[in-house]
Amino acid sequence: MTPPQLLPSGLMDVLPPLAAAEFRLIHHFLRSFTNYGYQPVIPPMAEYAETMLAGQGEATGHHVLRLNDPLSPRLLGLRADMTGQVARIAGSSLAAHTRPLRLCYGGYTLRAAPEALQTRRQHTQVGIERFGKLDTQGIAEILAIAVHAVAGAGVDNVTVDLAYPGVMTALLAALPPASHSAVREAVRLKDTGRLRSLEAPLLADIIEASGAASTAITQLSAINHPAIAEAVTALRALDAALQAQQVQANVTIDMLDLSGYGYYNGISYALYWNKAGIEVGRGGCYQTAHGEEAVGFTLYINDLLELLGGEDPRPVKRIPYGTPAAEAEKLHKDGFITVFESP
Repeated sequence: MTPPQLLPSGLMDVLPPLAAAEFRLIHHFLRSFTNYGYQPVIPPMAEYAETMLAGQGEATGHHVLRLNDPLSPRLLGLRADMTGQVARIAGSSLAAHTRPLRLCYGGYTLRAAPEALQTRRQHTQVGIERFGKLDTQGIAEILAIAVHAVAGAGVDNVTVDLAYPGVMTALLAALPPASHSAVREAVRLKDTGRLRSLEAPLLADIIEASGAASTAITQLSAINHPAIAEAVTALRALDAALQAQQVQANVTIDMLDLSGYGYYNGISYALYWNKAGIEVGRGGCYQTAHGEEAVGFTLYINDLLELLGGEDPRPVKRIPYGTPAAEAEKLHKDGFITVFESP
């Protein structure tokens, strides 16, 4: 007997019909993004490690699998996330292009180790990035397109959860450095009692104000701190822009959400599918390694695939060998799959 051909831990073959469903979903998202003027780019699977880890890539450095390049004395990094690569393209090959520069992408990533309780190390990522001076309308544009695209894939009744990571940084700066680790853990666990015992009452107040955007903004506005006031102004403007654009999503605020990567420097957000109880995608505002403002949204579609299921199979029409392709094409247009067989 032939011994089983084992794959490395966390890697797997994607088989029919799931592979076809994945290709369709990637195509759906890229078509949705290009319809809004986002031009596709295809970064390489590997780059020099120091390039890949520059800028926002530093936040994903622990995920990057490194290997020796046989053609140079330098280390290569296999991409664990595509956002940094797209930012590199925007700031180098496309640096002279008019801003705002709108780019989209789709591809495969590999991580050195799985995250949390998951076993998967290979992921399929799609997303959009907008480069150039940021304003409320630019952020609303990204979110409106993201919500529209996931709705077109069958993901409705979603929640956009807004955060503002800079508030955490500003409030931590006023606390003793020795308490920072404990404070971060208490914020992650939403433990307001622990935060008050750590003499971080403002952080507890912010957590208690989380919820529907309209209510949260009112409660947060009553907290007297310049960093919070700045965040509330930005979040209020974005909420109003999303309403004006009639984005079909519930909008909530969890200002101290620490789940995202550490490079966001303004508003960040996560998109949740309420029916399935999963995070669909995540993004936010950041500054590239070239010092340019940017905002984007990333979806890892593997979990979506398992929940959305495949399309109804198309009927199969068996045709004899020698049938002209033009005749088969007529059947394809009628919705058939054609399979050659001997008469």
